[in-house]
Amino acid sequence: MEQLTKRILAIVLVAVIGVGIGVGAWIFLLAPGAGEYAWSADDCPGAPTDISADQIIKVGVIGDTERIQGEGAENGAWLAAKQINTAGGITVGNTTYYLGITSENTDEANPLLDTSVAIRAAKRLINYKKIQFVTGGFRSEAMGAYQLLFMEKEIIFWNTGAAPSSWCQYVIDDYDTYKYFFQPSPLNTTALAIQLITHIIYTSIIYSNNSLIFNHSLTRFSYIREDYEWTEDFETAMTPALTASGLIFTGTSIAAPPDSTPAQMATYLSRIRGNNTQILIPIFSGPVGTTFATAYYDDETPCVPIGINVVAQDSEFWSITNGKCEYGITMESVFETNKTSLTLPFWNAYETEFGHSPIYTAVGSYDAMYQLAWAIETAQSLDNDVLVTTLEGITKANPRLGAGGNGAYWPNSHGPVYGWPYGTGLMIQWYDGSKRLIPGPAQYPSGLGIFPGGGLSNMDPFRLPDWGVYFYD
Repeated sequence: MEQLTKRILAIVLVAVIGVGIGVGAWIFLLAPGAGEYAWSADDCPGAPTDISADQIIKVGVIGDTERIQGEGAENGAWLAAKQINTAGGITVGNTTYYLGITSENTDEANPLLDTSVAIRAAKRLINYKKIQFVTGGFRSEAMGAYQLLFMEKEIIFWNTGAAPSSWCQYVIDDYDTYKYFFQPSPLNTTALAIQLITHIIYTSIIYSNNSLIFNHSLTRFSYIREDYEWTEDFETAMTPALTASGLIFTGTSIAAPPDSTPAQMATYLSRIRGNNTQILIPIFSGPVGTTFATAYYDDETPCVPIGINVVAQDSEFWSITNGKCEYGITMESVFETNKTSLTLPFWNAYETEFGHSPIYTAVGSYDAMYQLAWAIETAQSLDNDVLVTTLEGITKANPRLGAGGNGAYWPNSHGPVYGWPYGTGLMIQWYDGSKRLIPGPAQYPSGLGIFPGGGLSNMDPFRLPDWGVYFYD
């Protein structure tokens, strides 16, 4: 109940902060602001209590730790550190090191973004806590304010929250400055768009004019997206591919403000209802995804939503929406399934530790910490330039098994290799009180003969909404 209350309060908080200083800024102002942080065994979950400060590998987590996006990154890093430390730590020469985890809140999931809060958070990690490595990130506008701060200090930064391809493009364009930037997950905007395109096309093929399932065409699509640049990039990438495959764009694309009210969302869905949309593509990363899900349910909009809704990954989403989240489909990095041999152990350990299931930022930071431990022991070094070269050895030909997939980086960009069995999202749908893994033909083993070996475990069928979908043919 405590975790659910925290999530509900985080969502309500977004609606009530209208003016003045943000919560993240108040937290910053109340925190220590002088001297140097005193690292100790208390920062190192699972480590012996008598370790010295010079045995601690100092890792920062940056993100909106008061909301599920940053909370996930912090929890994932903490869990990996606990497992690595408990197993004996990291050995370099004759010295054993242990991972220490600290975090700073950027308030970056707040629709009323104040980038100065994020900058202060990054500077506290760098100057006060003297971190050596950092993981996290989420909102592009905030990351744009602090990414370069880490690069200038030659701190390896694993981005585990922001999708735009531009972050890894910096590595290509200015390698000497940005070589310390890696993105194990999420998939970049292009790769996510490709996966969504694939899923939508196969859904249309399977359901269109299939007398045993639907017996009507399922082809007309529209967009409703958070009014951010990255969501516009999604639309630009997807529309030509979908129309070239025979689907029909209705011409409707709604750019919803990130603080849209239920009344505004109802107006948007009225427009969707009025143009005979059958497949609605939502693209939401923030709390407005909750507003959309409940408005869609209340309106009984006669279409099926297939897109990205980050808050719908929350294991408490059914309770948060009072059951008004049925039928929406979104991508998620992991589920309680055998995506890799490490996925189920990670899932179970995370639920045991934190009382709820992980979202994509959690698995990204978890895998990043295991990459860090592997790189240090492989290179027998804590020098970041040496470690960059070591991490660049994680390629498609030489992947590192992770909870989220077979992790691999493109050699020129440090971006994630996508496609099964590397970086692949899983499609989930809420119905009958729980989150379900549904088939993803041509994306991951789904029992449809496209991949050998049948489907992933714990998979359920996709459902159309009980109130139906537009028939127009």
